[in-house]
Amino acid sequence: MDNNDNRKNQDREQEYMKTSEQELKNKPATEEQGLEKPKTTGYPPLQLGLIVFGIAVLVIVGFAIGFDWFGLFGN
Repeated sequence: MDNNDNRKNQDREQEYMKTSEQELKNKPATEEQGLEKPKTTGYPPLQLGLIVFGIAVLVIVGFAIGFDWFGLFGN
């Protein structure tokens, strides 16, 4: 019985090795060596416009508080 189990294990190992060898031979050629450039798309135009608008609003509010346009600090 032990001998039969050993044969089954050897058969499984050989089958695994055959499969591994076939996978190595059929490896896709699209894999490149070395570093690759990251795939970035940048900001879409609408998002870029919202960012610029948000910064402009913050600058205007900063000037308004600095020059007391809201009457917060004056008499």
